Amino acid sequence: MMTWFLAPASLLDPAHGQNTGTPPPGTNPQPQTIGPTPVNPTPPPPTASSYLFDQGKPLAGFGDMLAKDGIYLKGFYSGTLYGVPSGGEQRTSVFFNEAFYGADFDLQKIMGLNGSVIHFSLDSRWGGFNQGVNNLTGFSQGFLAGSGPDNETRLNEFTLDQHLFNDHLRFIVGRTTLASYFGTSELYCQFVSSICSNMVPFNWSSNSNSPFWPISTWAGEFSVWPTKNYYLRAGASESNPYQYTRAGFPWDAGWGTRNATGVYTPVEIGYTTSAADVRYPTKVDVGFYHDTSNFTDPRYNTTGGKLAFSGGTPANFGSSTGIYAQYRQMVYRPDPTKPQGVDVFVGALLDTSGHAFVQNYFEAGLVTHGTFPSRPFDSAGLLFTEFLFNGRQTGAVNDRIAAAGLFGNVSRTAQLIELNYGLAVAPGIEFKPFTDFTFHPDQNIFDISVPNPRVHYAWAVGGQFSILFNIATGLPSFFRDN
Repeated sequence: MMTWFLAPASLLDPAHGQNTGTPPPGTNPQPQTIGPTPVNPTPPPPTASSYLFDQGKPLAGFGDMLAKDGIYLKGFYSGTLYGVPSGGEQRTSVFFNEAFYGADFDLQKIMGLNGSVIHFSLDSRWGGFNQGVNNLTGFSQGFLAGSGPDNETRLNEFTLDQHLFNDHLRFIVGRTTLASYFGTSELYCQFVSSICSNMVPFNWSSNSNSPFWPISTWAGEFSVWPTKNYYLRAGASESNPYQYTRAGFPWDAGWGTRNATGVYTPVEIGYTTSAADVRYPTKVDVGFYHDTSNFTDPRYNTTGGKLAFSGGTPANFGSSTGIYAQYRQMVYRPDPTKPQGVDVFVGALLDTSGHAFVQNYFEAGLVTHGTFPSRPFDSAGLLFTEFLFNGRQTGAVNDRIAAAGLFGNVSRTAQLIELNYGLAVAPGIEFKPFTDFTFHPDQNIFDISVPNPRVHYAWAVGGQFSILFNIATGLPSFFRDN
């Protein structure tokens, strides 16, 4: 099965798409492992006023020693305080934590296999509520980066990554989160609510049974780059919700497929430019996905009765298909030698078959890197997302309201707005206060047994403290496009 290892060395690519240090803009790094990339590939060195303090690079020497042998350590930590002072389901606050850690192994240096890399990482989550925190606002799509699906340490990735034919063909296979390679942008990780790493229905698997980050399943992805600006990307993975509450290790059926519900297949084509080549880089892509899982009907049983009143076995309505598009454009970059700049983005996702949770989705936002001349490494973000839920989904919620003897309905549409500011405390260390406001929380959440028809909004505030260990300690990093 690994016969490609025997390919002639002339077909393998030892140089393109891999480097150490800070990743250049325009890349598609593994989600949630780095912060927003600078708009300039070689920003000027920080001045004394760029950070509140500078801790230096205490592990640079140790990291360089490992890097010479092809080993690159990686990791980050984030702690998030989130509270709902008004509206929502619960007016309380929680603090939750996430730690990501692992290593990349450059097989070119270790074994002489050009263009080959092994990625290995774990993810640990603790604090807050074990199942996540979206039941504070009552919004099913209001998940927060670093929370859920439960608190435990799980295998995040164990993959073999290969670049071939002078970097025109790239593929990755193993245990990973396939959705992380599609419908994504590094700009999204500027935000804490809903969107981090992917468009929301991708990020939280709302419209498929393909697990979301950091859950891993058997998957494979490849991309073809006829030029450095155009690409075609496709992949396949098992749809396996059983893994949502499993750690993903080989034991406890972690690597088995008997609990898989189907096959998830996404395809994406796109065009991208880099800040290293043009002053105002852009990225546009369109994609398609299909999940062969036979999804259960949220509202009706097999006899046509409503589940909230009659109970019974849920009916099935077959597979699910959707299409999406994204557009990103840098609109402000006063000086190409400095990191200041502003990116805007829009995106949309449409359900085209089946009865997916989210029927239509729209997003728009902006991210600024370098907010003031004296704060070149600060950032700020503004996000707007809108959801149109499938009628059967909101109908099921309304049925539960009526079955409880209450009066009222939930809306088929919901919107979320987030505003945040990332304060660069020190190299690799950031504090990000944020606020979000949800209009019409849908309350279609498994642990809300009786929805409250009087919940029409939720206002939340919080702050996220994060450390990117490689930047904070001087450890060299291994990045490559996929």
